[in-house]
Amino acid sequence: MKNIFSFKVYATAFHVKEMIRFYKYCERLGQNVYIYGKNQVKHIKKRSEWLNALIEQLSREKECLVVVEGNHVRQLRKSFVPA
Repeated sequence: MKNIFSFKVYATAFHVKEMIRFYKYCERLGQNVYIYGKNQVKHIKKRSEWLNALIEQLSREKECLVVVEGNHVRQLRKSFVPA
């Protein structure tokens, strides 16, 4: 059974380095990553797509929701604490 972990990213607290590190860890664990914005959901498949989608969404809205789906989300949640 797959589990879900989610958190909000705020434009005022966005840190590129932290988000790259987070996505690398998701890739290593084989997790599915989604970005939910206003009336839009994007399934992320590449690191460059990750940053592009985050920056695009945060330039339009003040926040977006990141959802991670997979078998290792508990491990991910313990190691990652969003700012």
